Amino acid sequence: MLLLHVGPHKTATTWLQTNFHHNVTALEGAGWLYPLTGERVRIAHHDLSDNPREIEQPDSRKVQELIRIGKRAKARNLNILLSSEGFRHWTPSQIRLLQKHLQQPDLHIVYGLRDPVSLLYSFWAQQVKSGTTLTFPQFVQRQRKRPGRVRLLDPRKEIARFARMRKARLTLLAYDRIRKGERDIFDVFAQDVLGVPSLEMVDRAAVNEREPLELTEFMRLVLKRMDGKGKTSSVKIGQLFKYMLGTEMKQKIISTIAAVPAARRTLVIDRDSPKLQRIEEQLLRRYRAKIHPAPGDEGLFLHGKVEFAYYDEEELLKTSEVSRLVGTIAWKFRPSGLHVMTAAMTRFWLIVWRRFLKLFR
Repeated sequence: MLLLHVGPHKTATTWLQTNFHHNVTALEGAGWLYPLTGERVRIAHHDLSDNPREIEQPDSRKVQELIRIGKRAKARNLNILLSSEGFRHWTPSQIRLLQKHLQQPDLHIVYGLRDPVSLLYSFWAQQVKSGTTLTFPQFVQRQRKRPGRVRLLDPRKEIARFARMRKARLTLLAYDRIRKGERDIFDVFAQDVLGVPSLEMVDRAAVNEREPLELTEFMRLVLKRMDGKGKTSSVKIGQLFKYMLGTEMKQKIISTIAAVPAARRTLVIDRDSPKLQRIEEQLLRRYRAKIHPAPGDEGLFLHGKVEFAYYDEEELLKTSEVSRLVGTIAWKFRPSGLHVMTAAMTRFWLIVWRRFLKLFR
């Protein structure tokens, strides 16, 4: 069997992938191959899910690697588990080719379902780490202007594409119901989806948790000060902040932003709007039997009005300490600066090293 975990983002994907990677040996003992193929990201299969058209080219490096994975699984009589948010962009025909190259006749697709409004806020924070300069209200407005095209507020079209695949099993992991039930989503995935007894979990501190709001807003201000040039580097600003700013500096940034309470704002969003209720009702009606844990009377998502905090950038930059600190960090992380060049070179050689290691696996 091929089990394809397709995300999407902000449904505990990094937590799951980290624990899959950590438990490679235990998973193999339980009948599952989680291939160690990650180059760009060590713990997941983003390199395999990138550029899906390569699956249609028999001589491509991707296809040759998939064939090797398939042979390894067949020789050891193992199922295959792949995990990458990028697979959700693949067409059904591309997924069928993936199956063919891996020599896996059975297909199980796992998709995470999370309350759309909570996902929106979490994804905005993630996008800032990847280079967006939009404020949270601007980000929300952009999603609302693109009905039918944006998965964040309405996953129905994306889910329907997987549900239409014949002879493929689909499981929708109910993120919010799992959290309410006080079970860890990795335990649910391992035990209920893979059928594997409890596995050891890594320390959560090592995983991609959301940064404090003050640090997120500061990243956004730095990007704006750099006029978006920070996005031209192969290293994202979130990675620079994580690996090249010390704890003391991060605390200074957080306290400096928090010291301007006049800049703090809130945006209220009603989770019980007619549109969001309609989305939830249709998902329950069409896919109730595929949702895990099984939905009860309380529904699928969270309900009620919710306040999301953000900061007004103009008000923040009126404070000389904030403006000066933004300038200092923007200069430190300029694309031509030593920190960014060092990080980019380190990343390059790390990818080369991971590619070399694969030759011996």
